[in-house]
Amino acid sequence: MKIENLYQNFNIQNSEQVKQTPSEAQKVATNAQEAPVREDRVELSQTARDIKKIESVLKTTPEVRTEKVNALKEQIETGSYQVDSQKVANAMLADLLKDLA
Repeated sequence: MKIENLYQNFNIQNSEQVKQTPSEAQKVATNAQEAPVREDRVELSQTARDIKKIESVLKTTPEVRTEKVNALKEQIETGSYQVDSQKVANAMLADLLKDLA
C-alpha cells in the first residue's frame, strides 16, 4: 500500500506547517511551567495531636509496674500483706453497678 500526498488530506501545504504548530501537549507543558508552584499541606486537629501524644506516652510506659509488683511480693513473702475486705467489697459492688447500668 502506497500513501501519497498525506498532507493534502489534512489541508496542509507542506511538512513545515506541521512542525511549526505547537501540539496540545507542548501548550500544556508550557502553561505548567508558568503556573505558580502550589504545595500540599496537612494540618492535624487538636484531637489528633492529643492522640499522638498519648500513643507516645503509652509506648514508653511499661506494661507492668515492676516496683509495685516487687513491693507486693515482698509483703506477701514476709506475711505483712493485709487485704482490706471493705475495699474489695466496695470495688465488687461498684463493678456490679456499672454492669447493670
